[in-house]
Amino acid sequence: MRKEGGRIEIIYNLCKNSKTNKVNVSVLAKELGVSEATIRRDLQKMEDMHLLRRFYGGAVINKDIEYEPTMNAKHLTNMHMKSPIAQYAASLIRDNDVVYLDAGTTTEKVVNHIRAKNILVFTQALSVVQALYERRINCYTFGGYLNFSTNIIIDSNAIERIKTYKFNIAFLGTNGINPLLGFTTTNEIEAMLKKQIISATEAPYILSDSSKFNLTSNIKFADIHEVAIITEEKRNDVDYSKYGKVIFVEPKSRREEYGNR
Repeated sequence: MRKEGGRIEIIYNLCKNSKTNKVNVSVLAKELGVSEATIRRDLQKMEDMHLLRRFYGGAVINKDIEYEPTMNAKHLTNMHMKSPIAQYAASLIRDNDVVYLDAGTTTEKVVNHIRAKNILVFTQALSVVQALYERRINCYTFGGYLNFSTNIIIDSNAIERIKTYKFNIAFLGTNGINPLLGFTTTNEIEAMLKKQIISATEAPYILSDSSKFNLTSNIKFADIHEVAIITEEKRNDVDYSKYGKVIFVEPKSRREEYGNR
């Protein structure tokens, strides 16, 4: 019998990849070799996680998780939480490092706090390029097409070029962090980009305000243990022992770390 976490990921992928985006309780029970009661409990948990919406005899995927807010909308969300995360992340960059900065309002803020010398920053994000230009920090982009919702330049050729590079440290964004389904985003090619960056980086980090915990989007790019998380505060409704390594950066006098890399 598969463990709960494995079943939930299988159920989610079956639902996402079906033509109707629906799953049936009895069919799932037979396919996964468990009771219908177990499947109903799994579906209830997935509904609580906002992955699915249940109906009698089955469930349908929650389309809301495919929505990607515009960059303007992101700039207006939880901005007071993002500055301390960005400041701490920048402090991890050392002289002569090769750095990757992902698209996102938090990663963009990292640029303002960089003090390391003689670094080279790779990015596909237009806003990050602009911030690096203003600071006169050496940068490089792999090119591609512009995704207007996320302000990122990316295509399959860019991902192929990235495979020949290595990075000392990388800071990535995410749409959701879930202990069972890992880190997720809304765009398949951007998920491929993030996955490649993680595999090519000595020390990859996810920068995320606390609102992203227990959320899930529709495309997974990493398991929870693959990347350390930098966030700003603890939430009472989150069991951080399930999230691998988590670094809390505010208040500074109470900085804490959970888990091991």
